[in-house]
Amino acid sequence: MEPQSKHSIHTALFLSTAALALLPSSGCMTAILTKAVVEAPNIRTTPDVLKPKNHDILVRDDETYALAWGVPVGPPQAILSAAVIAPGDYGYSMTISQRPLADGRVTLKPISNWTIPTNRPDPRTPAKATILILHGYEDSKEGMLHWAFFLAKLGYRSILVDLRGHGRSTGNWIGYGAFEVRDLEQVLDDAEKRGLATGPIGVLGSSYGASIALELAGKDPRIASVVALEPFSDARNGVVEFAHGVIPGMVKSWTDEDFSNALDRAAKMAHFSWSNTDILSAVERTNAPILYIRGKNDRWIPPTESDILDAHTRPPHLTFTATLPWGNDHVILSWLLDPIAGPVSIWFDETLLNPGPDLLARVMMRTNRLPPITAPSITEP
Repeated sequence: MEPQSKHSIHTALFLSTAALALLPSSGCMTAILTKAVVEAPNIRTTPDVLKPKNHDILVRDDETYALAWGVPVGPPQAILSAAVIAPGDYGYSMTISQRPLADGRVTLKPISNWTIPTNRPDPRTPAKATILILHGYEDSKEGMLHWAFFLAKLGYRSILVDLRGHGRSTGNWIGYGAFEVRDLEQVLDDAEKRGLATGPIGVLGSSYGASIALELAGKDPRIASVVALEPFSDARNGVVEFAHGVIPGMVKSWTDEDFSNALDRAAKMAHFSWSNTDILSAVERTNAPILYIRGKNDRWIPPTESDILDAHTRPPHLTFTATLPWGNDHVILSWLLDPIAGPVSIWFDETLLNPGPDLLARVMMRTNRLPPITAPSITEP
């Protein structure tokens, strides 16, 4: 076996606010923010995962994949970057590094450790089921590798995807599900042809990716289970909530009409309709059991978004609330396995491998038997 590799999870925490702050007029700011809503993030700025400073990390990531390939999708035309983590034990562990700032705040950096297999695993290694893993806005599939390693140890195959306009995928515009649902259906079609989507199929998504996972479940009957980490219930409103949470100073004077006009222009710019991102209709329609997990202190996508989804979702479904020891739960929740990995594994085991009567009772019984939650270890740099 090769030495362990260290991997910083690549998660963009903010929009490109430095450049926006220098804009000379509110009109310019409005135009830039409108475009930023739908412009491919990897066109606007180089993804963290592709920056030269992270070259060695990316090489190690690629050495770990059982298979990595591009999937032509569309319309609109794009090529999505996809990769497989095969079932197996990669010796995965995580620590959280913290660095104090001069103003008293603390920055947190998750560091993942795992062992790269000496021989590349067979992507068709028999698996309990296949899990499609979807990252959040401005992130990449590498930012969700920790979930793939966790599921691999439990016997699941994971297919990680860079959503259009993210990571190493192409595409000029993003569509909050208006394009992405069709894209992912085509990814699953391609994976089935390659023998990679065997057994029942689940989806695990974070934030932007969680809401797209819900939309996908409402459209594609192949999806048999969903875990949605901190999703929004409405794409338009999700953009507004995110803006107020991430760049409050820049939009504090914006009225509801300002946001509405900007979102209308953004959709026109990207050639889609917000009506084609109807998340509530999707959860009302799907037969897939859904587990919602939200952060109690989420200041970007409020926990009430999960309440709205919960009220519209067909049974069986559950909502779990996680309380974390650091500030804004939205930033931290998808980084971590604890305290939510146990409920996630139980949910997939029961819904994908053991569906049937008394599903929720069985999930709750097993969840209540989990050992006490311990926070991840924190190290000084």
